Amino acid sequence: MKKAPSAPPDTSLEKNASSHFLAGRYKNAAEIYKKLLKHSENPDWRRKLAECYLQRALNMAEKGMPKEAAVLWENYSEWAEPPLAALEAYILWLLSVNNTQKAFARLDRIDAEQLDKNHPDLAVWLGFLLVCEYPGIEAHIPHDSAVMLHWQTVRDALEAYRSNRLEHIDELLKKLPFRSAFRDLRSLLKAQLSLPASIEQAHTLLSKIPDNSPYRPAANALTAYMFQGSAFVEASLQLQDSQRRLIAKAKGLSNKQLELLDAINKQRNNPTDKAQFNLAIRYRELIGNEAASRFCQAMLARYPAGRKDFLKNFAAKDSIESERIQALIHEENHDLDEAEHHWLHYIEALKAQGPENHKKIALIYRHLTQKLPPSLAVGFFMDSLQYDPNDRGSYLKILDYFEQEDPNPEEHAIWLAKGLEHLPKDIEMLVCAAKSAMRKKAFKKAAKYAQDLLKIDPVNTLAKELLFSSHLAHARKLIKTQKFHLVDKELQAAEQLSIDKTLLRQSDLIRGFYIWAAEDKDRGLKAIADTLQSMNPGPATAHFQGFIESALMDVPYAPIAKQLPAVKAYELSEPELLHLTELLKRYGEQLEKLDVVLKALDKIKAPLKKSMKLLNYGEQALLAWCQTLEEIEHFDLLKQCAKSADGVWEKPIWSYYRVVAECQGDPSRLDISWTLRLQNAIEIAHQQKDSKTEFKIRRFIERSIGFQNPFGFADEDDFYESGFDEDESGFDPEIIEDLFDHVPKRNMIKIGKKFEEMMNKSSPEQLMMDTLTKYAGRVDPNLLVELLMDPSFLVAIMMFEAAQSLRIDIDLSLDEIIEFFTDDEPFSFPFDPY
Repeated sequence: MKKAPSAPPDTSLEKNASSHFLAGRYKNAAEIYKKLLKHSENPDWRRKLAECYLQRALNMAEKGMPKEAAVLWENYSEWAEPPLAALEAYILWLLSVNNTQKAFARLDRIDAEQLDKNHPDLAVWLGFLLVCEYPGIEAHIPHDSAVMLHWQTVRDALEAYRSNRLEHIDELLKKLPFRSAFRDLRSLLKAQLSLPASIEQAHTLLSKIPDNSPYRPAANALTAYMFQGSAFVEASLQLQDSQRRLIAKAKGLSNKQLELLDAINKQRNNPTDKAQFNLAIRYRELIGNEAASRFCQAMLARYPAGRKDFLKNFAAKDSIESERIQALIHEENHDLDEAEHHWLHYIEALKAQGPENHKKIALIYRHLTQKLPPSLAVGFFMDSLQYDPNDRGSYLKILDYFEQEDPNPEEHAIWLAKGLEHLPKDIEMLVCAAKSAMRKKAFKKAAKYAQDLLKIDPVNTLAKELLFSSHLAHARKLIKTQKFHLVDKELQAAEQLSIDKTLLRQSDLIRGFYIWAAEDKDRGLKAIADTLQSMNPGPATAHFQGFIESALMDVPYAPIAKQLPAVKAYELSEPELLHLTELLKRYGEQLEKLDVVLKALDKIKAPLKKSMKLLNYGEQALLAWCQTLEEIEHFDLLKQCAKSADGVWEKPIWSYYRVVAECQGDPSRLDISWTLRLQNAIEIAHQQKDSKTEFKIRRFIERSIGFQNPFGFADEDDFYESGFDEDESGFDPEIIEDLFDHVPKRNMIKIGKKFEEMMNKSSPEQLMMDTLTKYAGRVDPNLLVELLMDPSFLVAIMMFEAAQSLRIDIDLSLDEIIEFFTDDEPFSFPFDPY
């Protein structure tokens, strides 16, 4: 009976094999191709099966498994057509595992012509094995190959090197052709011969040896030998242990130095803070006591457990450095209150040592500001200037605080004067002074500061703009007071400045008003209208600017309006909206009061509202517009824009602008629904990593909460024994006594002290915001907001937080505190008898 022929393979099987092959899953692909080849001698399948074995062999070699790689290559050779790939690698894999029988058998099948022309990489490795005196290798290399012909010259050169006949080596090496299999050895020998006379030449020669060359490890060892200090350590760690010891011995390193190298080598893959710290102490005689001390000081911030060893080896226990170390440790553990406590003690000790520490004291004061809110940081900046009165950064921070955070013109003027006294030629200080003078309408003073700026920095654009603006402002003032004979002089001074052409058109505009007021009304009116239309991208901004300029110079606006196109049913383009935003900023900087600007906006309110309803703008243009409206407090237009944009772009910033507009910028008008909306916006901003928006919203909410610290105790006992006198805030001390009566007095004193520190460091508003953020995920936000309206609840939470930070078990949970404030039933503890 005849055997039935095997069924043809399923086409899906070939697709599966191809899928594995293309994905690099060669083992799976090989199994399927072997099955397919049982049914049909398909040349493409044979080729792909061979390729699978070859790729697996190469992968094994990369993993450091030459024996397995050789076996897979032999499987490859059974299926592949000549010429065979990776033959050189196969022979070297065999030699590396001492399978000389197979390796030599393969070598014997390669004649001189094949070795020279087809296997140049193998020739290099065979030459290297000759140099290394690999047993029996010479007999299996074709005697008439280039490798063996050059080997005689190389052997003579090596013999000369061993015999210290160095003058003959270079002559022998010159006999080797450029493409010799020994070319890398030639570079290595010549590099050695150039030392120590020319280290640079040696580096150049060694750099020619490729990374895959068998001579590269020797080149790396020689390179390490040439390095000094940390560069030598780094290079030597890349060497094998035997190489590193050989090079260290050649450099004359002591046993202790070699021991340190070995210790560093053992730690290099997992250099823990503890290990590095202990190494520095153990080998401080080699490193240098001062350098080791500085290193260990820096490490203490990450490895506080080393403090005892540091003090034992580098400092007395009562040393002021102990305060510095403690401060760094507490900072690393985010215990900023304790860190500040130690920094201030350290500062006091430095003060006692004399003026040589003043710079260091100032730096520490500035360091303390990094984690503090502006209201607390400003004091440290002031303190720092007592010890470093020329620090520009501190002056600028103080000036910014009294301008933005807590506007105080008198304090701003005092610190500006101090800054200019110490830094009279500082560009940023002069810019602050010029801007301040412009805000006060002291145009001549502003011009003087701008001129001083230009003397220092002749191309300073900001100085030119300030000087230009001051000339124009003075020109307006002259027109308003009808001192016409001086106007042209101011305008000419402005026009002589090399400044942007669009700004120069402002000079043309004011000249038009000058002509109208002093010379010819018809000609002046035409000049004003023509200039307004040429310098604005649309009629709306032309009307806006025309109204402001006429108001500033006490000139009637109605005649000008008649010369401009009507805007009642007009829609602003995006370029015009952007231009209007820039105009608002510019006039906002130049004018002390914004009533004129607000009236000008009212003139174009109808087209603006229409435009906001249509909303044919990009988001960035509208964000800039809303930011400017918030700054000038035009909440009607802000509301219109934010409402429209909030329906298009779901971002927290639009929720913020809507609420600000609804509240008319007054945080005290916030109700619960708006507060919750802002709280939700904070969470979204935090998730989106939009820190700028998150900060804006938090700051607005903070300003809405207005109760003060209910405690005014002087010392620890006062806190516990004061009876918690009730004050205007509505705080009820009896509630706190009911909640914490079971806590031992000694613990309450500690908690009270910590509580006082927390309340002094952060405002109640900030503490409420922190509570909202921390517990909103665990407690119903509506309930949490309602509870925080009760000052007693906030005090209870802060005392709870104080106890947790001190790790004092008060046997009281957050849920129990909330239950106390929400449940009408008397509060009882688990250990109460009833």
